[in-house]
Amino acid sequence: MRLYRGLKGTEIVYYENPIDAIKFWMRHGAKRIHLIDLDGAWGSKINNTLLENIIEKTGEKVKIQIGGGIRSIESALKLFDKGVDRIIVGTLAIKNPDSIPKLIKTLGAEKIIIALDYKKDKILIEGWEKEMDKSPFEFAKKIIELGVVNILFTSIEADGTLSGPDFSNIKRMLKNIGEGRLFVAGGVRNKSDVLKLKNLGVAGVIIGKAIYENKISSSIFQNSI
Repeated sequence: MRLYRGLKGTEIVYYENPIDAIKFWMRHGAKRIHLIDLDGAWGSKINNTLLENIIEKTGEKVKIQIGGGIRSIESALKLFDKGVDRIIVGTLAIKNPDSIPKLIKTLGAEKIIIALDYKKDKILIEGWEKEMDKSPFEFAKKIIELGVVNILFTSIEADGTLSGPDFSNIKRMLKNIGEGRLFVAGGVRNKSDVLKLKNLGVAGVIIGKAIYENKISSSIFQNSI
């Protein structure tokens, strides 16, 4: 399922069964799958059992990083116990930065990605429904000082649009925090976008809609960054 610019009601369903979606990515050679619980991001726990089943069935075959509704260290630990490789944390870290060193100490810095979802230079949380009076650029510097090594930088205005990444802000973020730690999402439409991001020095790119809709060949996984 994909949203358009993070808006509820714009969902596009590609697979009714999430397991079938996981199998799609595995068939196409994905080594790591980015899984977001949208209901969890909006505050619901309705998918908890389903997510645990997905992780148990596929976690040994492909690396899974998961986000959406992880609002405590306990819930993060539970996912790791089921076999998740990395967790993506947004709202918890942004509302309570003091939780970040605790997460790092408990899980290890490499196992955590801090999600900075932004729109017009402001961070959005709680499923992109609440705007915080925080700049993603300043907040990124702050959390790196706390020991964060992985940041996911998502342009809400570009997400799901196939209109191209927000290159100007990606460049700005890289200048702030340096290369090798920034993952980006939102708007990726073709292989040229991916190569340009690689040349800029991003650590990785989240791609969904462009492959579902055959804008990018899955052969890109053979040359992934």
